[in-house]
Amino acid sequence: MSDPLHECVKVWATREVGPERVPSLARKELAKWLGPDHTALPDLQEIASELITNAILHADADWVRLSLKREPYSWRLTVTDPGPSGKTQPPRHSRSSDERGRGLLIVDALTEGRWDTTVNAEGERVVWTQVRR
Repeated sequence: MSDPLHECVKVWATREVGPERVPSLARKELAKWLGPDHTALPDLQEIASELITNAILHADADWVRLSLKREPYSWRLTVTDPGPSGKTQPPRHSRSSDERGRGLLIVDALTEGRWDTTVNAEGERVVWTQVRR
């Protein structure tokens, strides 16, 4: 990513590659884009993994699109899916015995609350995040 205006994009057909594999493929793709030693890589990988997992589990997404763009003071990571609505549940407070339900809390913490959802012109759900560079 030498060009500061450059945006990297990758799309996976979840059923073709196996939905359980997509989060790890996204982690590898981010490492290719940024390099394995980039300081923001672990946070971006965790965010991508959480959002992609949510798209697959809760929206039953046939595909997911990951994009990363360098902005002046942050990285903008987005995950897009063909979800039926643009509304994502707010982070919830899980009980210590819960095995699930912490993904959006993790995203919220890693982004310092700089994330949201929207619906694009094609009706797709877009979850965008910003992580300090």
